[in-house]
Amino acid sequence: MRYAICLAVLGILGLYGIGATVTASEPAYSYGRAQPSCAPWDGPAIDIRLTTEPAQCQQINGPYIALGIWRGLPIHSGQVVKFGATSDAGFASFCHRAGDCERADSGIIVFDTYKDGSGASGHYDLHFKNGKDINGTFTAEWCENHIVCR
Repeated sequence: MRYAICLAVLGILGLYGIGATVTASEPAYSYGRAQPSCAPWDGPAIDIRLTTEPAQCQQINGPYIALGIWRGLPIHSGQVVKFGATSDAGFASFCHRAGDCERADSGIIVFDTYKDGSGASGHYDLHFKNGKDINGTFTAEWCENHIVCR
């Protein structure tokens, strides 16, 4: 009898685990676009937007991950960019839609490849105040954007 109860409990836990794995999966933000931008003080920066579907060189409304990098430019392949309370390298945010974004408390972006005017690939690991972590790999196509920083 005890054996049958243990099997039933394990079966229920196994089904619950399978259901939790399927429903808890976060969509992959692996497609993106990269373009020149401006830092908060109007110096040069790079803006990268990551989406769950292939992105076009137009406004992305959401949901998306916004990455802004303004220190350590120009970016090069193999470069690591760290964000945190004591870092002023840039920022990372998760945006439900344009204008509705949550800033990451810390994170890291690693550029496996980067070529100005062509695109970038790499991986990221972002940590948010509410305990949410978002990580993954990305490939971003370059979007030419003629911008003048003041």
